[in-house]
Amino acid sequence: MTRTGRPRGFEEDHVVEGAKGVFWQRGYAATSLRELAKELDVLPGSLHATFGSKHDLYLRALRDYVNDASEAAAEISGAASPLSALRALLGEVLESASATPGRGCMLGNSALELAPQDEPVRELVESGLHALERGIEEALLRARDTGEISADVDCAAQARLLVVLLQGLHVTARAEADPQRLTTVIDTALSSITPPSSRS
Repeated sequence: MTRTGRPRGFEEDHVVEGAKGVFWQRGYAATSLRELAKELDVLPGSLHATFGSKHDLYLRALRDYVNDASEAAAEISGAASPLSALRALLGEVLESASATPGRGCMLGNSALELAPQDEPVRELVESGLHALERGIEEALLRARDTGEISADVDCAAQARLLVVLLQGLHVTARAEADPQRLTTVIDTALSSITPPSSRS
């Protein structure tokens, strides 16, 4: 039985989500459009007709990842306890990075593989990192207002530091056999901004 291509109206969001997972795991250069089509159960012609080139599909997938990052940042800034939400986010990142060490962070992967020579990718990576930074800064500002962190914390600078820490967790988890060692890094980073009376 000959398999026919899906019409243009197939579930684009589903395909983008699937492509995001493939690119995230394998990277851009190591993934061909034909391999993507096979993984997503879509004929290459249908994939090309809907999304254009592999690069176009990668940008769609990366944009979707950026949107996910922005939503995660917005959630922590709106939490009842911003500091607890921030700690939970860092813990989830570490857990995910330790469970799938070959995957890393799609923003970080894209920054290393493509951003230096690919302006659209660079802009999306920058947008995603800035969205994370803004969300963390807003969470820290609320935490400072409620006394969860020290009154003298520079929230903007601390947010930048924590975004760098997030990226570092993804990278270090690839080689660190004991996740508890990285948990202490998270604890140290957050205890440095909490009032002395709140530290255990």
